[in-house]
Amino acid sequence: MFHRFRYEAEFYPTLSRLPLHVRMKLDLTGIKISLKDWLAFSFEERTVLCHLLIETTEEKQAFSTYINFLSQKYLGKPAAMTDVMNSSRWSDSEVPLPVQQKSSSCSSAVTLTEWAGWQAHERHALYKTAISDNQPEAFEQVLKQLRERK
Repeated sequence: MFHRFRYEAEFYPTLSRLPLHVRMKLDLTGIKISLKDWLAFSFEERTVLCHLLIETTEEKQAFSTYINFLSQKYLGKPAAMTDVMNSSRWSDSEVPLPVQQKSSSCSSAVTLTEWAGWQAHERHALYKTAISDNQPEAFEQVLKQLRERK
């Protein structure tokens, strides 16, 4: 399944940016690709990456293998690797400090009840946008979308 966030809606028709859901997959598989790399892939190939699951070890391996195939095909080298991000950073047991701080400064602090009620990909999106220097408005927009669903 491909999870979408409203603030990225303008990019979905062409996949001209890396969606947050794909960024989560990259974080969890330890793969690093740039926007330039992403755009080297065809629209159809980017779409496949959006929809591939990574819930099991085999699915993570398939995702990594496919990105490496695409990277070899278009860039002539395997995809760059980085440390696998531990999903405990956005586990449902406690609200991460960056999310607490950013939510307090833009509205009201995210509560543990809210945090635990959101799905892992939603918590990842808040965590990533909270620690990102790019697109400072993204955090507020994702938080607003999650809170509107109540």
